[in-house]
Amino acid sequence: MPAPMTTRQSSLMIVAGDPSGDIHAARVVSAILRKNKKLKIFGMGGPALAKAGMETRDDLTRPAIMGFVEVVKHLPLLRRRFRDCERWLKEEKPDLLLLVDYPGFNLRLAQKAEALGVPVCYYIAPQVWAWHAGRLKIMKKVIRKLLVILPFEKKFFEKEGLPAVYVGHPLLEEVAPRSSPRESVLQKNGIPADKFPLISAMPGSRKSELEKIWPLYLEASRDLRKKYPDAAFVVPRPAGLDFTDYPGLTPDDPFFFADAPAFELRQACDLAWVKSGTSTLETALLKTPMILVYKVAVLTGYLAKRLLKIKYVGLVNLLADREVVPELLQERAEASALVEETTKLLDSAVLRKAQVWAFEKIRKNLATPVKSSEMAAKEILKSLSEVS
Repeated sequence: MPAPMTTRQSSLMIVAGDPSGDIHAARVVSAILRKNKKLKIFGMGGPALAKAGMETRDDLTRPAIMGFVEVVKHLPLLRRRFRDCERWLKEEKPDLLLLVDYPGFNLRLAQKAEALGVPVCYYIAPQVWAWHAGRLKIMKKVIRKLLVILPFEKKFFEKEGLPAVYVGHPLLEEVAPRSSPRESVLQKNGIPADKFPLISAMPGSRKSELEKIWPLYLEASRDLRKKYPDAAFVVPRPAGLDFTDYPGLTPDDPFFFADAPAFELRQACDLAWVKSGTSTLETALLKTPMILVYKVAVLTGYLAKRLLKIKYVGLVNLLADREVVPELLQERAEASALVEETTKLLDSAVLRKAQVWAFEKIRKNLATPVKSSEMAAKEILKSLSEVS
């Protein structure tokens, strides 16, 4: 008598390597498990993925291993984690490997998966349209499907021969303007309601960024108060940073700290100084006028100018295809220029309204009929059905 047939449990392996990827992937996992509770999901991620229901075997998302210097310092640890991922691919042969952002680690892992016959789906694609175009050759060889979060990426990748599906931007699920009265928001955070202007000062989450941008913000804040004596500044402080990471403050400096991302408080601000990155899009979705600031080491800045293939650095400007937000980069990133641009915005309701109008248009263009996480989950489950 033949032995009874057993049905192997379908499995999905996920690797998310930074805090934002952990959060975005967690929503996708929750959406997947609502549709298929029996699917085995395991891999590397962070606390959000673990809470969503993934069997999280290690954490790649700690801030300590973000940034070039930190990565070099932690190379032995990263190598061990890479070997663990490779071993799981060999021994457990998941039906699909879902990689989330983190291209330096994940594209290498995609090559290993392809060699082992494990199909790869990539969520939040490497920004090869901006730099690192050499990665396209690898991506075309090892990635079965790209789930992209910026509208122009679909056309770009399909032109390069990569199957891409636009699933909408995950920030639209996370960042939504609220109608809370400004006074109550400020009171809740211990900020006097008569402060004007109230500026959200966001110098970044990495210590290398803080070293370059924080002194600039501090100098600009003092210069700005010569014209606006009642000005105050809010710093959404990222996890992993403490007050010693913001040196030079005196009792006369009107800075207030809140735990990041502080969306509601940021929305209550009159204006924001924002380090280039995802935080610019967050601030745009909150409809807070802003100025983009970024400064890196001289050599890094020189290399970036040679390698970058885009007209703008700010994601908001890229999405608008024009300079909606002033970009103060490298040599232009000086306190005097920041104060000048800030004064222009504060003194002109027309300029502020023009920014907010552009932000509303960006939100509309990023939106999809359903939530981004639901769209991504649908595509992942579709890929699983095609390979099982």
